[in-house]
Amino acid sequence: MAIFTRMDIVNIIAIVVGPIIAVVITLWWQERKEHRDAKRRLFLTLMAQRRSVPPTTDWVNALNVIDVVFADQRQVVKLWHEFYVLLVNPPTNQNFQAREHTYLLMLSSMARSLGYKRLEQTDIDKFYTPQAHGDQVQLNWQCQTEWLRVLQSTNKLNVEPKSPEQNVIQ
Repeated sequence: MAIFTRMDIVNIIAIVVGPIIAVVITLWWQERKEHRDAKRRLFLTLMAQRRSVPPTTDWVNALNVIDVVFADQRQVVKLWHEFYVLLVNPPTNQNFQAREHTYLLMLSSMARSLGYKRLEQTDIDKFYTPQAHGDQVQLNWQCQTEWLRVLQSTNKLNVEPKSPEQNVIQ
């Protein structure tokens, strides 16, 4: 006389193995989602700041992790390496055009790997910056240049402490 029937054994196995399989599937799904989210964040950072002058720290940091985040996308990594070579060489007119072209190809390859099938290179190449941003950059450059000129031309600065009565704000 058998203590356990075949159905009892199947139920015990299901009770033990079922939750283990559920946990394994959940962990796999979370890891996959985190990896995809990292790719999407990197891509969006590069897209949002693709024409920033000077390049932002976020843009540079995003470039520096492409090898890790897109390691499973050979085309993206290959284009990143080509873009890197163009970035580290002194800019020339021809180099600038090649740099822009390679950057567009890299962003396009990233977009395809993320499922943005309808995002064309012409869409990626479009970028809006209000005139006020350009004006502010120009004004900042002029101010910095003038301050530097004044400071470099000044032998010493005379600083005289104010009396306590002069420090009162009116």
